[in-house]
Amino acid sequence: MASHHEITEHKHGEMDISHHEKTFAGFIKFSVWTCVLAIGVLTFMALSNA
Repeated sequence: MASHHEITEHKHGEMDISHHEKTFAGFIKFSVWTCVLAIGVLTFMALSNA
C-alpha cells in the first residue's frame, strides 16, 4: 500500500502554471486600475481645492 507521504521526483518545467499566471495577471490588472483610480481622485481633489 502506498504511503501518503511518498517522495516523488520533481521534474523542472513540467508543472501546469496557467491558473497561477491568470491569477497573477488579474492581480496586476486590479492593482493598475486601483492606482489609476487613486490618481484620478487625487487629481480631482487638487483641482477642486478640496
